[in-house]
Amino acid sequence: MNTSKQRQLVLIGSLSLSALLAGGLLGGLAVWGVARQRMQDPEFLQRRLDQLDLQSGPSEAGPPPALVRVGVAQKKTIRPQKPIIGRLVEVRKATVASEVTGEIIDVPVEEGSRVVADETVLARIDDVWCRLALDRCKAQVTSTKAQLAYERLELQRHRKLSDESAVSLSDLESKEAAVEQLEASLAEAEAAVQEGTQRTLRSVILAPFDGTVIAKHTDKGGYVSPGTPIVDIVSRGQMDARLMVPESVINLIGIGQDLAIHVDPLGEEVHGEVVSVTPYGPTASRTFPVRVRVDDQGGRLKVGMGVTAFIATGPEREALVVSKDAVLVRPDGSTVWVAVSQEEASVAEAQPVPVAVRVRMQEEYAVEPVTEAGRRWLRPGAQVVVEGAERLAPAQRIRVLPRGDGAMAGPRQSTPPTQSTTRAAFTKHRVAEDSYRNHFLDSEGDSPIFPAGKSGQSPGDSRASSEQEG
Repeated sequence: MNTSKQRQLVLIGSLSLSALLAGGLLGGLAVWGVARQRMQDPEFLQRRLDQLDLQSGPSEAGPPPALVRVGVAQKKTIRPQKPIIGRLVEVRKATVASEVTGEIIDVPVEEGSRVVADETVLARIDDVWCRLALDRCKAQVTSTKAQLAYERLELQRHRKLSDESAVSLSDLESKEAAVEQLEASLAEAEAAVQEGTQRTLRSVILAPFDGTVIAKHTDKGGYVSPGTPIVDIVSRGQMDARLMVPESVINLIGIGQDLAIHVDPLGEEVHGEVVSVTPYGPTASRTFPVRVRVDDQGGRLKVGMGVTAFIATGPEREALVVSKDAVLVRPDGSTVWVAVSQEEASVAEAQPVPVAVRVRMQEEYAVEPVTEAGRRWLRPGAQVVVEGAERLAPAQRIRVLPRGDGAMAGPRQSTPPTQSTTRAAFTKHRVAEDSYRNHFLDSEGDSPIFPAGKSGQSPGDSRASSEQEG
C-alpha cells in the first residue's frame, strides 16, 4: 500500500515538472517571436533611436552655463610685504594683594569691572584691630611726652645744682641719659602712630591704575594677611601687539617706526608705534619679540585678539594684481580662472591659468602666469572668477552674475536680482551640473571633464585667502 502511494507521488511530481518545462519553452518561443517581429519593424527601431538621442543629449550639448562672479585683473604699483602673525597683549598686569591682616568685609568689583586709578575700591578689610592698635600707640605717645616734660625740668634743676656743686656730675649725667631715652621712646611711639594710621588707611584697597578686573581670588568673609592676592587687573586705554618677527626681516623694524596692524576678528586696520625690539629670541623658531603700541579703540580691541602686521620687504614696483579670492591653491600650484568672452554677450568660457603668487597683500595678490597661453588670457583688464571657481571645468561655459551692489561685471541688467533669487539660481545650475557629471560617470566610467590630477578644481580645494605665508 505504501509502495503504490509513493509511486503515485513520484508520477505526479514528474508530470508537474514536465508541464513547467514545457510552459517555459513555449513562453521563450513566444518572446523570441515578438522580439524578432519588433526588430524587423522600422517604426519601433526609429522610436528607440529617438529615445537614445534624448538620453545622450546632455553629453553632446554640454553642461549648462555655471553661475560665477568675476573681478578685474589690474596693473598696479605695489610694495612687497611679509605678513607677521601676533596677538594683542596688555601693557600692564598686576595682582593686587592685601597689605594688612583682617577679615574682608566687602569686594565691590567683579570680573570684567572697569576700574579707575586711586578711585575704584577693590576691597575693604575690617580695620577694628588696626584702630585699636592706633589708639594704644597714641596713648603711649601722650604718656611718653608727659614723662619727657618732667625729666626735662629735673634736668634743668640738676644743672643749676651742679653749677653750685650741690649734686655730683654722675647724677647730672644720669638725668641727661634719662631725657635722651624718653626722647627716643617718644619718636618710637610717634612712628607706631604713623604705622597704625597707614594700616587703617590701607584696609581700603584702591585700584593702582586704570584697567579691568580679570580675576578675583577672594570674596567677602575671607581672612587675609599681607601678601594675600585679592584681584588681577590689566590696563586699558592702550595695549601692545606682540609680534614674533623672523630673523630675515627683524632688521627692517626700528623703535618709533609706524606699523599698520590688521585686527583679524574685527577686520579693521589700526596704526601703532614700535616701542620695543627684543634682541633675544628662541633658538628653535629664530624669531624676535616686537611690541607695537596701539590704542584700544574705546575698549573694542581686547587682549588675546589675533593680529597681522604687514612689513614692507622691498621697493615699490609694477605688478599684475587680482583679488585674493580669485586665486585657488592646490598642492600642485595656484590657479586663476579667467572668463574668456564668446560670441554670446551673456555667456563666456572659463579657462584655468596656472600662476605664481609673487606678493601676498591683505586683499589682493600679485600674480604672474607661468604658461604662454596663460599670459594671453590673464592680462590687465581680464575678468577673473572670484566666486564659483571651485566647480569649474576647463572650457566650461559660464554666466556672470552681478555683484551685491548691482554693478554688473558682465552684461548689464536693468534690475539686479535679489539675494534669494541669486541663491535659487545657483542651486538650480548646480543641480543641473551634478546631473550632467553623474551621466558622464555612469556612462563612461570616468569623467572626461574632470580627469584625475588635472587642473579642474574640486569642491575640496582651499582658497588662497585661507593660506598663511610663513
